[in-house]
Amino acid sequence: MIHHEVVDGLVPESVFFIHGNLASNRWWYPAQEFWEKHAAGKNYSGSLIYAEFRGCGKSAAPKDSSEVDMHLFAEDFIALLKKLNKGPYHLVGHSTGGLIAALMLSKAPTLFKKAVLLDPVGAQGVTFDASMITAFEQMKQDRALTAAVIGSTIHNNNPQSQYFQEVVVADAYKAVQTIGHWVLKALDGLDVREDLKSVEHEVLVLHGEHDKLLSEVDSQALAALFSRGKFAQIPDLGHCPNIENPEVFVNITRSYLF
Repeated sequence: MIHHEVVDGLVPESVFFIHGNLASNRWWYPAQEFWEKHAAGKNYSGSLIYAEFRGCGKSAAPKDSSEVDMHLFAEDFIALLKKLNKGPYHLVGHSTGGLIAALMLSKAPTLFKKAVLLDPVGAQGVTFDASMITAFEQMKQDRALTAAVIGSTIHNNNPQSQYFQEVVVADAYKAVQTIGHWVLKALDGLDVREDLKSVEHEVLVLHGEHDKLLSEVDSQALAALFSRGKFAQIPDLGHCPNIENPEVFVNITRSYLF
């Protein structure tokens, strides 16, 4: 079961959002007030649609590591969007969700329009050393460690904020119990460059200036794979612009999509 949420009337055309690893739909909530601000007084027919991949948020947990696969996640979401029948859709994906969004473009091109990939995992996946795998296993028993790991991905994070403790850490701690390091395993050795070369959509790849988790070079290479791909750096922000400065994130995304 893939959990999703639909917020109607905030955009001219429907936009589908995919979070990153150990996150949930709630990572998009800080931005919603700015979508609402832009929609004030308008008669928009589009929806914001948030969905959680297997093992995150309220989506069902995978039975084993074989169910943690970027292609499978992309197919889960494509099936959901076909069922919702609100397309064609724009796509916004963050981190791991960015790579999933890119695969969705290649698998169901007529279902989508433009895409924004926010600090995405690159087309050749990412390899974490053994210490990170060990850390993920330790995180299952240590909420404070989970907070430290997830907090390190957010530039200028305030670890005492209510949102961080009650949403970000809570969601990460729950997800690490159900999905653990399986996403890291799924990204290790992955290579989807051939899949993405066929994508003809307009794609904007964004990368925070202070992202210490993923490589800007990989984001640039990802943008270059798309025939209509563009790359842009977001100054002063890190790996999670949608949380660090949601107003900037919405302004950039909205101006590109519409």
